[in-house]
Amino acid sequence: MYLNTQILTAMKKHILLLLVFTAFIASCEKEEPELMLSATQASVLAEGETVTVSVTSNYPWSASAGANWITVSPLSGNPGTTNVTMRVEKNTEHTSRIASVSFTCESVKRSFSVSQSQPLFQQLTIVHKATTFTVPSIIGNGMKALVDFGEGEKKDYENGLTWTYSASGTHRVVIECAGGRSFAMETVAGVSEIDLSSF
Repeated sequence: MYLNTQILTAMKKHILLLLVFTAFIASCEKEEPELMLSATQASVLAEGETVTVSVTSNYPWSASAGANWITVSPLSGNPGTTNVTMRVEKNTEHTSRIASVSFTCESVKRSFSVSQSQPLFQQLTIVHKATTFTVPSIIGNGMKALVDFGEGEKKDYENGLTWTYSASGTHRVVIECAGGRSFAMETVAGVSEIDLSSF
């Protein structure tokens, strides 16, 4: 009877070791994570647009945008194939820009590059003889502009922006803007020329 108990105990130990070994082998055979994108880059117009990419993985994945002018949806997904949209906002800066959207699945990382072109700027040139010049009001949705007063001084546009010159004479003001629809000047006193050919 005692011998049978010893045999039974030994068998239980062997079964337990076998289960542990099987679990260990199963964990060693875990499927390697995979992450694939249907494309890795896109060039977008200054006006902005939406880009779609397919994400395929065998584990859950997540995404994050490297710039606040790109909105990603959805930001995560389950195993399988998911269509991800990247909405790129209108570029109102004075240069082209580039950013990346990062995708991560377990230890695997992939990057999607988004480059956006520089907007076509409108230009307004005003030649005047005033000592103090107030920039015209410019109206436009999401409009941004850079004002060059002609003395090596450039400022970002804001309504009512005024500049006082260090010397009298003829001055040339160049305003580069994106998104402007119309402009209005409070006074044209001292103005000898207004060039709207590229506005």
